[in-house]
Amino acid sequence: MPMHYLAIDMGSTSLTAVVIDLAAKAVVGTSSVANTAEITGAVDGKKGRAEWDLDRMTELAVDNAADLVGRTGVQPAAIGVTGQQQGLQLLDAQLKAVGPFISWQDQRAKDPISGDGQTYLQALGTMGGAVAAEGGLPAFARTGCPLVAGYGVSIWYWLRANDLLPSGVSSTTAPEFVVSRLTGVLPVTDPTDAMGWGIYDVADRDWDYPLLEALGLPRALLPDLVDSCTIAGGLSKSVAARLGVSAGIPVTVASGDHQCSFAGTVADRDNTVAINVGTGGQASVYVGQPVPHGWLELRPYMQSGYLLAGVGVVGGRTFRVLRDFFAQAVADFTSGDRDPELIYTRLVELAGEVPAGAEGLRVDPLFTGSRSNPHATASFCGLTPQTFTPGHMARALFEGMAVQLADSYRQAVALGAGERSRLVGSGNGLKLNALLREALAAEFGMQVEVGAQQEEAAVGAALCAAVADGAYASIAGASAEFTGSRADARD
Repeated sequence: MPMHYLAIDMGSTSLTAVVIDLAAKAVVGTSSVANTAEITGAVDGKKGRAEWDLDRMTELAVDNAADLVGRTGVQPAAIGVTGQQQGLQLLDAQLKAVGPFISWQDQRAKDPISGDGQTYLQALGTMGGAVAAEGGLPAFARTGCPLVAGYGVSIWYWLRANDLLPSGVSSTTAPEFVVSRLTGVLPVTDPTDAMGWGIYDVADRDWDYPLLEALGLPRALLPDLVDSCTIAGGLSKSVAARLGVSAGIPVTVASGDHQCSFAGTVADRDNTVAINVGTGGQASVYVGQPVPHGWLELRPYMQSGYLLAGVGVVGGRTFRVLRDFFAQAVADFTSGDRDPELIYTRLVELAGEVPAGAEGLRVDPLFTGSRSNPHATASFCGLTPQTFTPGHMARALFEGMAVQLADSYRQAVALGAGERSRLVGSGNGLKLNALLREALAAEFGMQVEVGAQQEEAAVGAALCAAVADGAYASIAGASAEFTGSRADARD
């Protein structure tokens, strides 16, 4: 039986390809390139727009995967795909892109409606009967997530309200678009990606048809629902030639990068809380059945179960705010630029010279609010002449981030998810920051286990491909066997 599986991860910052070897239970190789396909203009960027050329993004991803196949010399048995499960690309009847891909980062739904006194997001919530959870954001009753900008339904509503939604189009997300381009078949969506539309009934695992009707959303606009870890189609001859692999090999239905990262990291899903820190951050636990989720999100997992998760409160972008402050200060006072990466490195070094607890300095790192308190702002408390230093501020920021991630876990436990005995971390924002790991261990009361491999989401997508191809019976078994066999590092 072939043992190699290829995966493509359509990230916002970088596009990644991974090849895994099931026999060795290891990653054979990885390759990443910068995602340079953003086309947002300067003026639109200031207005909160985030637009991309998805055909260009796909070309970059395929070229990067071809380079990896060439370097490793493997012939994959199947291909998996993952990426951000939010965002919207319109397609015409010939599956050609209509307009730009509007990504999960886009905030246009928060624009005020001229002469109406409310935003598009608020109007959408009113139309669909969204109700605000206590202390949280408005949410539709059955979708498992709050009503926020960047989800498919929010973008769709803005386009329709501004007469920018052509007739006869369908919709897709970035990873589903890539699967369609690899196979030449109509895009479909699995539960992990469908949830990112904001109109998916997570308990029934189907589109929320009453909500669709209330919103006036044509069913034809949405992709068909299919099961996770199944085959979407065979690799087309043209793409196979570019990749240097056999035509017709299975390409798996795309799954969300959050769920794939969990699958590529966690061997014991029933006893683990998983922390991922990249641009954003999540604290997640697996639950077999739907549970009340409060201000957390209840995200469908591959094949069965759910991830109960605190999503996007803090992450690498939180640290970037502090970095940008010091970078701007350097530029303002020296009339010169300073490499942001050097400032990152120096801030971590200075923070390492500060004892745990930052000598009383505390940071509430909610620069952009949170799901439980969308109007929150960041604060620095306990500043003294001795603690008003870059190192103290960075140390306290990391500890504040750890508190926020641990609060998500504590909320999950309070909602009935049950306590976990293992803490597993992933994402470069965590792996490259020993002080953040130290803060997480102190806050959770558990040592942080860091997986041996990078690019966990792509590894999870490759495992989905292996399940679809029959190498494993389930994604749970694939994760347990592949990730559980590797030696994990403990801080």
